Amino acid sequence: MADTSTYLLLTLRGLEFLVETEIRSKLQVEGLEICSVQEHARPPYLQVMQGQAAVGKIVLTTQSSAAEVQQLRSVQATLALLTKSDDIDTESSSGVEQIGQLLMKSDWDAAVRLWKAHVGQSIADSAITFRGSCVRDGKHVYNSQTVAGEVGALVAEKFGWSVDLTAFDLEVVIVIFHNFMVAGIALADPRKVQFRNRLANETRNALADAHCVSTLRPSTAYLMLQLAENRYGDVVLDSMCGVGTLPICATDFTNDSVYALGGELDELPVGKAGQNALTRARPVDIARWDSTRLPLRSHSIDRVLIDMPFGVLCGNHRRNNRMYPKVFKELLRVLRSDGRAVLLVMSKKLFKGAIKDLPFRVVAEHMVSIGGLGGGIYVLEPNPSDASQVTEVENIPKSPIRPKGDVKGAFA
Repeated sequence: MADTSTYLLLTLRGLEFLVETEIRSKLQVEGLEICSVQEHARPPYLQVMQGQAAVGKIVLTTQSSAAEVQQLRSVQATLALLTKSDDIDTESSSGVEQIGQLLMKSDWDAAVRLWKAHVGQSIADSAITFRGSCVRDGKHVYNSQTVAGEVGALVAEKFGWSVDLTAFDLEVVIVIFHNFMVAGIALADPRKVQFRNRLANETRNALADAHCVSTLRPSTAYLMLQLAENRYGDVVLDSMCGVGTLPICATDFTNDSVYALGGELDELPVGKAGQNALTRARPVDIARWDSTRLPLRSHSIDRVLIDMPFGVLCGNHRRNNRMYPKVFKELLRVLRSDGRAVLLVMSKKLFKGAIKDLPFRVVAEHMVSIGGLGGGIYVLEPNPSDASQVTEVENIPKSPIRPKGDVKGAFA
């Protein structure tokens, strides 16, 4: 009989139900608990979508192997669970001692065995180096550094391991959200970490190099793809693709059963997207274009996946307020009557204002936490009775912008 292991899975907050669906379809589940903090029905209310610690949390007990768990696409990070509590003292320094006591009572032998199974490298226990990390949101009289320091001191005393904040083998992670706390040993290989300041790190094997990495997580792309409910042979579009994460993930996560098309106006990200698309042979084309004037036939696209631009790095609110309606009108034109669009947006007001006069219907609305900020993922479908009113005459550019250089393009 296989050993039973207990994991702490960090996921996109707001779509835990989709993560559970993937887990149950791929693993032998002995137990599963979604322990993301929920909104209070009465005051004091919590901003459950705000902050780095507002990440989704699932405790999984399974007999599946480490290799099988590593194949989960919807998970941001896997940890070997040490402990959790929903009654941490936030109003006195005794909360730090409470966390330390809970950690020391944990089953460290099982957690370290699971860590060794995932990391895959043989290290003598006496030679292990480690660090303690804490991500905290909410009002506490203590700070994250105090918690991390306490954890580091206790672990070093218990095991005799050396502390190394940069070249560590093992990382003990504490996540504190108001009075809720979870802790575990990170199961990612620290030598392959690309974002050392992130709570959860994901492999980005599809990308050419670290200079072409998007802030959009592959796990988020996977979840958006599940909401799109794609079919074999679908044409998938990201008209504002950045460095190509969504088009590339669309093909990789469907075993190349869809054709993905991505584009961007700025030349630099188009070039990077082209490099990323060429890391292996895949049905992805990248082009340079204006997303408000797409050089595509009407009703030629089955699915749309877009991480909509926001903030000062991607224009500004005033510019996006003018651009969004034009982008959505163009998406409506190119979508088939039975098509579907899945859009990640950070401004609910801006999004709803942009589609209010268009024949779209909102099939689903999911509030999510992206990088500590509250946003939304919206699933749209054309309203068949009204979509035919949108014509292609005024939108088709006379001279479509073509790919440059060695960028893989749809019109090459």
